[in-house]
Amino acid sequence: MLDKAKIQQISLETLGSERYVKRLTGWKHLIIMLFGVLKHFDSLRELEIGMKAETTKLSHLGLDYVVRRSTLAEANLRRPQDFFAKIYASLLERYTPFLADSRPVGCQKAWEKQLYMIDSTTITLFDNILKG
Repeated sequence: MLDKAKIQQISLETLGSERYVKRLTGWKHLIIMLFGVLKHFDSLRELEIGMKAETTKLSHLGLDYVVRRSTLAEANLRRPQDFFAKIYASLLERYTPFLADSRPVGCQKAWEKQLYMIDSTTITLFDNILKG
């Protein structure tokens, strides 16, 4: 799903993305951040502890050492958000045809343009408040 060569190319093309980097490349940074998102970690401390617990599994992704939270904090400050935006745009472009709700612009039928959906969750909650 993630093309390592493409991500490394984006990292090299993005201005300032690999500046002052010794070991924590853009690929490794992305993998670590995705690991944190998938594990629902809320802080860099949790991320560091989680990586220590899963060291052998992360080695399969090319992480040969546990990154300290100070290094992650510095990488989050220095690496431009444009790097992650370009990766997202690249993945979206690549996988748009496979997404269930994605269609080329202008392919909506007339009745779909008139369709208006309302989320009834708030109405139910408000109704419960009125009932007391």
